[in-house]
Amino acid sequence: MRTRAAARALAAERPADAARLLADAVALAGKGEGALAAALGEALLAPGPELVYDELAGLYAAAVAGGHDEVRDLLVAPGPRRPYQEQRDREDPGLAHLTLGHKKALARGHRDPDLLARLAAEAQPAVVRELLRNPRLTEQLVIRIAARRPCRPETLRCLHEDRRWRSLPAVVRAIALNPFAEPELVAKLLPRLGTRLLAAIGKDASLHALVRALAARLVAGRTGGAEAPPQD
Repeated sequence: MRTRAAARALAAERPADAARLLADAVALAGKGEGALAAALGEALLAPGPELVYDELAGLYAAAVAGGHDEVRDLLVAPGPRRPYQEQRDREDPGLAHLTLGHKKALARGHRDPDLLARLAAEAQPAVVRELLRNPRLTEQLVIRIAARRPCRPETLRCLHEDRRWRSLPAVVRAIALNPFAEPELVAKLLPRLGTRLLAAIGKDASLHALVRALAARLVAGRTGGAEAPPQD
């Protein structure tokens, strides 16, 4: 009940005023009065009919425009839509006996595409960083890493931090569509996507609520609120 009341309170305000309200709540939490911030935070984590996606996107934009970094962080700091859990039963038996250092060395300099694919499938961030330095790594393998489910959020961040691969549209698309990607990361990628893909993201229930809201806002801005036009 408290969460729904907080959501209604945010929805009743203009985005700029709601952003200031959240900023004040965060400041109060820093002084030991965290009840309001907790209720508002829960409302943002589980938006319902009281706080629809368009309002979340407007709130995010207002926080950025108003310089309320703490509010922006509150919106994007929640984890991915699907939290990562280690998949022990999917461990590669041919790699299980290797140390992390050995895997990193293989990832950095090995020539065998099959072995590189198996290392990529594990998607350990430390190994992926070395794998990305291997000149024999292919776009297909990078896309496979980016599209892997489940996938460590840190691994997807590694891909985005690498200039060689983050410029490729197929890699960007795979990261944006991965429900294990951090909302903050995907928010940086959305403006680079086509309108039709953004429209699909806005309706994809497997993705984070803020990601869907921002995608829908971008579509509305490009089409004047109309349906996304078909693209090749």
